[in-house]
Amino acid sequence: MTTSNTPAAAKFLMPRDDDALGPQNEAESRLYELVMEGVNSGPSVKTSVAELTKELRARVHNKR
Repeated sequence: MTTSNTPAAAKFLMPRDDDALGPQNEAESRLYELVMEGVNSGPSVKTSVAELTKELRARVHNKR
């Protein structure tokens, strides 16, 4: 028999209440902060997938 001093974490997230607003736990709070940081960071940079691929390949090549 195993005992623990700390309560076991829930294995499954519980559904949100219909009237719930905002983050309900620490993980949701951190995610909310990251999303809001992105939203409030100003206009996005216009770029293409080709440009992103080129930059990624250059970075990978420089790491070798």
